Amino acid sequence: MTTILPGTTTTTPTPTTSRPGVRDLRRWAGVGGAASGPAEPELTVLLLHHAGGAAGAYTPFVRHLPPNWRVLGLELPGRLMSPAEAACHSAEHAVEWLLPSVAAELAGEGEYAVFGHSMGALVAFELVRELERQGRPPVWLGISGSPAPSHLGLRHGSRRDLWPHERLVQFMRELGGTPENVLDHTELVETMVRTLRGDLAIVDTYRYTEGPRLGVPVSVYTGREDPVAPEEAVRPWSEQTGAGIGFRSWPGGHFYLYEQVESVARQLRQDILAARRG
Repeated sequence: MTTILPGTTTTTPTPTTSRPGVRDLRRWAGVGGAASGPAEPELTVLLLHHAGGAAGAYTPFVRHLPPNWRVLGLELPGRLMSPAEAACHSAEHAVEWLLPSVAAELAGEGEYAVFGHSMGALVAFELVRELERQGRPPVWLGISGSPAPSHLGLRHGSRRDLWPHERLVQFMRELGGTPENVLDHTELVETMVRTLRGDLAIVDTYRYTEGPRLGVPVSVYTGREDPVAPEEAVRPWSEQTGAGIGFRSWPGGHFYLYEQVESVARQLRQDILAARRG
């Protein structure tokens, strides 16, 4: 599998679960885990990808998480592994699509945590809201690279999913994470832009609905030079939980976490363990 962008590949990996939208990242990365540990996984971690990305973006993190944690990537439809499926075009639709598979994976009494980056953070937040309404909250929610939902709006002045092709390609250049030689690959760029356009619709059509504060602790991660999630836009995440919140930052831009995998994974582990003790 040749990775050319976080979560984007030139080949299609073998599916690692039979449930739509769920990828067993330990199997995908070829890293052992729960099978050599306790009979039951100590914890399940659900990871949600950024706009234009896929679950495979998180495979480098697997080696830095406890071996008896089950690590599952949640992947929305309509990308390289599922090009024939209709894409989700709203956060509500994304949660509805993911919920049956997530509920099946979480059947039983085991603890779990949720983490999402960028668009994935927004979907993670709404997914946790719904799971909490159903009486099955996680022990922790991790948010990365996303403005607070109550302050999201159209921060770019227009819906980015309606931008012309050339402007979306330039947007990818500005955010980083995509090698320039990849952007010269016309057919691949067409696929990337189509996926990105659908995902940006999820973010730019989102309208925050007020509701009860979450009852789970939240950690908010950012890159210090991230133009998508500056400090003034992420601080209001504190309004969304009554169980405590922490803010962490690293050098870098919007894709800071893929440049500092070990450090981010270590912090993620520490925050989850602290939430479980809390």
